[in-house]
Formats: sequence, C-alpha cells, structure tokens
Amino acid sequence: MKGFIAELRRRNVHRAAIAYLAVAWLLVQVLETTLPIYDLDESHIRWVVLALLIGFIPALCLAWVFEWSPGRLRAQADIDRDPEIAGGGSRKSDLVIIAVLAMAVLFFAIDKFLLSPASPWIGPPTKSIAVLPFDDMTAAQDQAYFADGLAEELLNLLAQNPALRVAARTSSFNFRHSGLAISDIASQLNVSHVLEGSVRRDGEQVRITVQLIEASSGFHVWSETYEEAYSDIFSIQDRISRQVSATLEAAILGDQLYRVRQADPHAYTLYLKGRYLARSGSPEKMMEATKLLRKALDIDSRYAPAWAELSGLYQNQAAEGLIDYDHGYRQGREAAQRAVSVDPDYAPGYDQLAWAAFWYDADVEAAIDYLQKGFQLQPQNLDLASGAATILQSLGRIDEAIKLHEYSVAASPLDAVATYNLALAYKYANRLDEAEQAFHSVLRLSPEYANVRYHLGEILLLTGRTEEALAIWATENDATHRVKGRALAYYSLGQQTQAATALDELIDQWGKKWPSEVAHVYAWRGELDEAFRWLELEYATYGAGGWGEWKLQPLYNNLRPDPRWQAFLARAGASDAQLARYQLEVPALDQEIVR
Repeated sequence: MKGFIAELRRRNVHRAAIAYLAVAWLLVQVLETTLPIYDLDESHIRWVVLALLIGFIPALCLAWVFEWSPGRLRAQADIDRDPEIAGGGSRKSDLVIIAVLAMAVLFFAIDKFLLSPASPWIGPPTKSIAVLPFDDMTAAQDQAYFADGLAEELLNLLAQNPALRVAARTSSFNFRHSGLAISDIASQLNVSHVLEGSVRRDGEQVRITVQLIEASSGFHVWSETYEEAYSDIFSIQDRISRQVSATLEAAILGDQLYRVRQADPHAYTLYLKGRYLARSGSPEKMMEATKLLRKALDIDSRYAPAWAELSGLYQNQAAEGLIDYDHGYRQGREAAQRAVSVDPDYAPGYDQLAWAAFWYDADVEAAIDYLQKGFQLQPQNLDLASGAATILQSLGRIDEAIKLHEYSVAASPLDAVATYNLALAYKYANRLDEAEQAFHSVLRLSPEYANVRYHLGEILLLTGRTEEALAIWATENDATHRVKGRALAYYSLGQQTQAATALDELIDQWGKKWPSEVAHVYAWRGELDEAFRWLELEYATYGAGGWGEWKLQPLYNNLRPDPRWQAFLARAGASDAQLARYQLEVPALDQEIVR
C-alpha cells in the first residue's frame, strides 16, 4: 500500500486531483452566477456537477498514464525521473494549482461581496414604490380614516400602472409609527422610492402634502401641497398618481388606466370611514362599518368600490358566524353583483363574486369565470391571485397553489394574511416543517392572529409531538378550537376520560354551529360512523361550500380509504373525476416580485 501511495506521489496524481477539484469548483461557481442570465435553471448545474463527478476517476487514470506540463503532454514512461528534473516539473504543476486556487478565491470574493444582493448597484427595481400611511395633522386627530383612505386610494391608482411595482398595502402600512428611516423601510419592502404625506381637514377644505423620496439617498425627488375643496379630492388623487408616475418615468398606458372612480363627497367620506372600521377585525366595528357603507350607498348607489367593500364585509361576517350564514352570503353576492353592474371594469367586484360562488354556491365553474374576468382587468391583482390559489389547492393542484401563495408573500412580505394562506397550503401539501415555520412567521407579524395557534397544534399532533400540541392549544384564543384541541390531544395521549369530557363539551357548545369540528375529532379517533354522521350534518347545514376543506384536511385521513368517502364527495360534486373538468389559467407572475 505504501508503495502504491508513493507511486501516486511520484506520478503527481495527487496534484492532478487537487487541480481537477479546484477547476470543477470554479466552473460550478461561474455557472451559478451566469446561467440565470440566460433563463436557465439550476437543473443544468446539477447535470454539470454529475458530469464532473463521473469524469473525476478517468482524469486520475489519465494523470497516472500521462503527465501534463506547460506546452505538452507526455507519457509517464518517457519521463526522466531524476529528482532534480522531476522537482522542476512538480514546481510548475504547483504553480498551476496555486493559480487556479487563487482564481477560485478571487471569484468567491467577488461573488460574495460585490455581486451580493445587498450590493448597492444591484438594488430594487428603479420603478418601484411604497405608499406609507399618511399622517393625520388635524387638530382633533379624528381624520385617520381619511388619511389612510387617501394613501390607499393613491396606492391602488399607482398599482394599475404595469410599469410600476407597488408594495402591497398590508406591508407598507405595517410601518405606521415604526420610527424607521426611509432607507430601512424601502430596504425591507424592496422598493427604490417611498411616497409619504399628511392631511389636514377643516370642514370642507383639505390640505394635502405629499413627498416622493428616493430611498438610497433620502433625496426628495418631488413634493407638492394641495389646498382645495374636499369635493375636489378625486382630482387631487388623479394629479398625484400621474405626477408620481411621470417622475419615476413609468409609462402611463392611456387615460383609462388612471380612471379615478368618482363619488358624492359625503358618500365617499362614509365609505372611507366604513372601510377603516372594517379593517379592524372587531365584530362590533364590522357591524358599524356595514351601516356606514349602507349609508354611503343610499347617497351614491353607483360607487362600485363601496359595493365591493360591503360584499366582502357581509361574506367575512357570515364565514366567522357573526351574522346568519345564508343571509350574509346572499347579501354579499348581491352587493358584488351591484358593483360590477355599475362598473363592469372594477376587478375587485369579480373577486367578491368568485368568493361567493365558490364558498357559498359551490359553483366552481362560475368562480373560475369571475376570476378570469378579474385577471383580464388586473393581471397582477393580489386578491385575485389569492382566490385563484384557494381554488387550485381545492382542485388538487396544490403545487400551483403554493407558487401563487409564495408570490403573494413575496409581493407583500409583511402581510400576515398572505403568510397565513401560504402556511395553510404547506399544511395541506403535507409540507409540515415549512407550514410550522410559516405559522410562526404569522405570529411574528401579528401575535394575536386568529387560529394560528390551533393550526400549529395540529401540526404538532400530526408529527407526534402531542404534549407540545396540548400546551399550545391551551393558549388558543378561540374557545371552540381550545376545547377541540383538548379532545384531540387527550385521545392521542390515551387519557380517555379527559378526551371524552372535552368532546362532549365541544358537541354541547358548538356542535350545532360547527359540525365539521366534531367530525374532525371523530375521524382522528377512528370512529368513522360518527365522523360521517357529523359530516352529513355539516353538508345539511351549509351545503357543499366546504368541500375544499374536506378534501385537504389531514384530520380526515382515516376516512379516505372508506368507500363512503368518495360517495360523499361525489354527492357534493367534488370527486376527483368531477373536478378534473375545471380549467383555471392564471396570468404569468411578475418575475421582479418572484425574484
């Protein structure tokens, strides 16, 4: 063995091996940097690595038989092995190896420190912007709804321009009173410019100040103050959005793109107040928001945004059990129909129609048609993308759904709702580690976000960490899920008395309102007859609107081998064969956002 190793050293095979590995590593690093330029994915690199691995042994064999020296290739048998001569050849080989390694280190340094995403010359897209919530400068501090509303309306107008990349409201509004520098905010949102402003309202007069700031330098690219009558608010919005786009040299594609939807000024005020309250999530404020939006529409029944906002409010309240389920969804559908009847070009109206068609009517074909109409009007609309993702995952196209959810999170990284939807999709795809991480991200963004702790507990249960599941379910705010969690965990821990007590409490308190929650527990326990009985009760109470959750819910895994399962889905129109006929095409994603 020692003689073989000595012969390897004598023939410089070890030097050939080092040189081969150094060149191979350098080649892979160069390809990782250059392939994306030609729109080639990492699979091409894998093939190169495989080829290099296969070529390693033949290269060593060649080094055994031949010796390379600058300018020629010689057979080992023809080489004079006088130590002094051999030493000179070895030194030349060493110099070659050192040169290759130096190139590799130099490339690594350039790639790491100069080509890094943090490099100042590879920053966010030049034509990108975030709109921060405007400050309420009114003495009484009672115009927050107007300040927020104006900022959001400007954001929506700018987002209609395909030449601009606009950070989503849910992300940019997270920086309210953050105290962070503009450059830090822009860095987190990956935008090059920030629009901020303030409003002061005195009766029917408004004073609006806006500033467009270049994030990298802090330079005020443009600023303007408008002191006009409140009745001119729509004209002001139009002028601001056009000036910002022109300043950023983002092409404005015709007047239709910037059509500001006009409304009676008093109705518009009520609309802004209603939308502001609806965003709070408080049941009481949501009820008050409904009244304000109704009043706004009594004054101006042709204002489509108010109809769409009212539609979403009704449907959310129905889904949360705050109002009668049937009444809420029917009212929501009627409001969405009014939105698109008064303004057929208003994309959010079609989003609300799709929501009602899918969740209430279980009419997948209609929901898809509404989404397609919405996408024709606004191809990059995040709400439409979220709706499409929900339908895709229900249709079993979970990988496509996850890509859309990931797109929404990339476009709005501080949006707890988008992150929550992505976490759910990961859970449904059985990517439980990623789901767990995503749910923890939701809690970092919004510590009191509803149901997150329940879903985390479910993941812990599914992965065998039942004690941890029980502990986190004890911190769940929703009483239904808290009790349901105990019923699941105690059963898995073999504590049958406590499990039965929790299940009885779940049935007594919430069984009539939420039959599916009881079905989950019975399915997990393996009591299939009871699970199907409660599923039938769910179907009788709410119709087929819940089939998307039925097909994806991991707690139903024990039901799936049972012949009754496919029969139940078929009755709801949700068998695999029935769903295969639906086609949903989503517009190409904005690759600037995805990257």
